[in-house]
Amino acid sequence: MARRSVANFQLATIERETLHERIYRELRRSLMAGVVRPGQPLSYRSLADALGVSPMPVRDAVRRLIAERALEALPNRTIAVPNLDAERIGEIYKMRISLEGLAAEEAAAKINAKTLGELRLLQDQMEQTLKAGDIGRYLDLNWRFHFKIYGAAGMPQLTEVIEGFWLQIGPLISQQKPQHHEDDIFTHHKAAIDALERGDGPAARAAIAADLQDAGRALLETLSEIQPPPAPARPRGRKPKVAA
Repeated sequence: MARRSVANFQLATIERETLHERIYRELRRSLMAGVVRPGQPLSYRSLADALGVSPMPVRDAVRRLIAERALEALPNRTIAVPNLDAERIGEIYKMRISLEGLAAEEAAAKINAKTLGELRLLQDQMEQTLKAGDIGRYLDLNWRFHFKIYGAAGMPQLTEVIEGFWLQIGPLISQQKPQHHEDDIFTHHKAAIDALERGDGPAARAAIAADLQDAGRALLETLSEIQPPPAPARPRGRKPKVAA
């Protein structure tokens, strides 16, 4: 599908068949892949223009994503990706490690040679795009890599739950600097592929868990650098002094 760049983000244009569902899925994919940053204001019109559709079906998709806590409605009739604090991010990563590790372990018993080949290709493409400095493309490939593994588990309900956490954390991942720890990323990914090829479920789980642990730590470190510390609370009951 063709892509249009609107308001500094890209979405794939949508063909007219099954319009509402395809808009919803494309917005979900874009959020999970980190296309939109937290706090970035969006409008129904800008999203519709990026997708090449009218605003009405976009409103339906956005309502569903608000219910899933992936977006939030702002008072000025715009929408945005919610910002998450460190405590919430830590909670999400703990659940991701457990659930995504389970999916990788289950995939080891079911994955086929074709999917393994696709994973290796995605891994090669990730290395190339990261070296080229194309972070947006890298994040999309990383999302595809992970869900290629989880899809191989053959557990659609588990995958759906995992997607819910990626919807919340995906936009934040766009603020990471993966080039600062690319050796760790690729080591864990290659270890996961090798474990899956051997059919070693526990090793596949461990590789994905290590990948997520490093990613969560790197994300919190990055956010601590770019987000200013909260202002100290003013004591109650005291009026501020006015200089003479």
